[in-house]
Amino acid sequence: MRRFLTTLTAIGGLLALSFGTAAAADYKWRMATIAPENSFVFNIFPKYFAEKVNLWSNGRIEIEVFGSGVLAHPFKLYDAVQEGTVDIAWSYPGFLVNADPVNAIFAGFPGGMAPETFMHWAYMDGGQELWEEYRREKMGLVGLYCGQGTTEIFAHSHKPVRSAEDLKGYKHRSTGAWASILKDEFGGAPTVTPFGEIFGMLQRKSIDGVEYAGPGGNLALGYHKIAKYIIFPGVHQPSSSQEIFMKSEVFDALPDDLQQVVRDAAKATVINSWLELGNADQTAMEEYRNSGNELIMMDDALVAQIEAAGRQWIETNIEEQDAADPLAQKILESYKAYQAAWSQNAFTRAQDRE
Repeated sequence: MRRFLTTLTAIGGLLALSFGTAAAADYKWRMATIAPENSFVFNIFPKYFAEKVNLWSNGRIEIEVFGSGVLAHPFKLYDAVQEGTVDIAWSYPGFLVNADPVNAIFAGFPGGMAPETFMHWAYMDGGQELWEEYRREKMGLVGLYCGQGTTEIFAHSHKPVRSAEDLKGYKHRSTGAWASILKDEFGGAPTVTPFGEIFGMLQRKSIDGVEYAGPGGNLALGYHKIAKYIIFPGVHQPSSSQEIFMKSEVFDALPDDLQQVVRDAAKATVINSWLELGNADQTAMEEYRNSGNELIMMDDALVAQIEAAGRQWIETNIEEQDAADPLAQKILESYKAYQAAWSQNAFTRAQDRE
């Protein structure tokens, strides 16, 4: 019996040593994000990604995830990664649109693809490869599609918006292509505001309305509790995509199997976030209908006008840099071709409507 216990103790020690070795991380990264820590968005996007990397790498990659503003300003995450003060980050490409309009293709823009179409383009028609090529060439980064939002709410608003006339002077918290289009084409007053400041600005009525996410993503943020009107459809942002990024040399230094782990975790995050938010949208819409808010559908004419303005915006801005940047035009042409094919053939797909 004593010999058995001695042997069992020895085996236990070896197992503990083995597990301890397996858990030792070869790569430890600090990850900056644009989401408040432990928020719904934080949990289903960057936290989910990090957990999958840690799990699927068997602990060889350990990612510590930080909430918005802890490691760097949420609008400066790309700079922080390039400068090496942050190892990896999760953000929204729309924050880069003013510096480079190609980012509107990755982030989403008025008149652009719906989420399902975008996912297919990215994974089945070379969109992810073009995205990665562009990040490497222009920023020295590896950028991987890592999150898919549902179509956004156009605005939680203190003012109704139905026609183009209602957008004149309209103070809309927004980002990306829509901010420029609102100002230049509709005479609006866009305000680019970090997440942490949105609620207070809406509450003080220093802005008329706010767009941030889809119904499910917005529910816990409480915008509907302080703004009477909820404006649809989210024509300004039919699809909202996010990415994780790191220096190309950091990614390239990983063994092939760990590179694949990072890619697989990013893709899993896209699918998980799409499902989580789609499901949350159902609960949110019931809450909005029962909360005393007034749900407003913008006029079809305004929706068409915004879509046309968005398509013209992307064409014009990318054409301006086309001569010096053929890769930008290549990305746009690929995107447009897939969107056109999908639009032509989408009649084959069932849609659940009342």
